[in-house]
Amino acid sequence: MAAITPAFPMTRGRRVALALGVPVCLLLIAYNGFALVATFGEGKYPVSYTLPAGAKSLTLSDAGGQVAIKQMPVSQATLTGTARYSLIRSTVTEHTTGDRTTIGSHCPLTLVGDCELDATVSVPVGLPVSASTGGGNASVTGTTGPVTLSSGGGDLSADHVAGLLSLNTSGGNIQVNAITAPTLTASSGGGDITADGVSSGTFTANTSGGNIQATVSSPRVTAGSGGGDIEIVFTTDPSNVRVSTSGGNITIVLPKDRTAYNYTATTAGGNIGDSTIPYDPSSKNVITATTGGGHISIFEQ
Repeated sequence: MAAITPAFPMTRGRRVALALGVPVCLLLIAYNGFALVATFGEGKYPVSYTLPAGAKSLTLSDAGGQVAIKQMPVSQATLTGTARYSLIRSTVTEHTTGDRTTIGSHCPLTLVGDCELDATVSVPVGLPVSASTGGGNASVTGTTGPVTLSSGGGDLSADHVAGLLSLNTSGGNIQVNAITAPTLTASSGGGDITADGVSSGTFTANTSGGNIQATVSSPRVTAGSGGGDIEIVFTTDPSNVRVSTSGGNITIVLPKDRTAYNYTATTAGGNIGDSTIPYDPSSKNVITATTGGGHISIFEQ
């Protein structure tokens, strides 16, 4: 009796494909099944903390929820919100060492399902706050103490802030309004930065690829983009302006008061508009604008 030849003989290549492919397929099936179970196993619970009376700073580490920081007429800072989790209940911890309080949210399962703490933090006048979230949006309103706000990818916003302010997101947009902080720093991994009514002594804005648009009265401004456009409108005469983008356009608008500037404009491929700004190489008001290929315009409004 003749032997039956398989239609698809087991060559070495097919054996290797099976050896690699079967475990991967099993892992994908297991992961998707676990994710489905996690979705049905979601839970939540309320969270409320009052910081000790002697606390002089707060650090908040959020796994991935939304964070809102507001200055309120209170004597002690409070945190209220909702924690969400999948399958295994998350934990929210509070630890105070000396006059420093740290609050953190943690989930045993981080690869699938929800793990976040949506929190509102009410702080008294002048309390320093540092808050980070793994990917949610975060905002700060009306604070007079130093605030550091960061997100793994969400949007950040600040409104009527007078204390030192630092904003950093890995990829979201940043929007600020009516900022009188002595120093304002805004940095994004790729989102847009929009600023209105900024009067900080020093304003620094950097994005890896987004656009920057600002209306400011700050004397010292540094703005950089990995490729987006930059437009800065000054309502008062600046003393030191440094603007650079890898490929976008640069527009700088100055007050119409005939102040002389020591300005330099450089582009690798675009055009430089005819400027009517008085030029004085000895002026203490310095403007430097550089782009890898876009157009540059510097003029009075």
